[in-house]
Amino acid sequence: MPVGYAFSQTNTVKKVENLNAADKITYFNLENGAEVSEADTAKTGWDLAFQHTVIVLRSTAEGQIISDASFDKITTAPTTGYQKGKTALPWGSGKGWYTYNMDNHVVAPIAGKVIFIHTAAGKYYKLVVDSYYKDGSADGASANYTFRYSAVNL
Repeated sequence: MPVGYAFSQTNTVKKVENLNAADKITYFNLENGAEVSEADTAKTGWDLAFQHTVIVLRSTAEGQIISDASFDKITTAPTTGYQKGKTALPWGSGKGWYTYNMDNHVVAPIAGKVIFIHTAAGKYYKLVVDSYYKDGSADGASANYTFRYSAVNL
């Protein structure tokens, strides 16, 4: 596992801490719970790519963001509403998973926003971004994602 982020699992929920997406596009495989190097993206499956505040899906995946949802209470994936690839997850303050505060320049996840991913392998996942800053502190380096995700049934 690459150095720089931590990975843990409780029951079926996996947690990734400090995934650095500040200096490069960072590719991630949900099934393996591992970062995929750029050199390996052609031969190794990846599902999400992170760079700064943008999260994109692999072109063969589908996704959507649901509002006013509780990550912990969701047990099944939506059956409709998915979009393909890079345009599936909107970006920009208030348009996707976060808001940007112009006064203090803090990026904050929007409570109740849950991302759903339908991978090329046919699996469904739910994902919530817990923090955009290293070690979960707004004083930490930006673009160091902490997120939780879990496989869900349709």
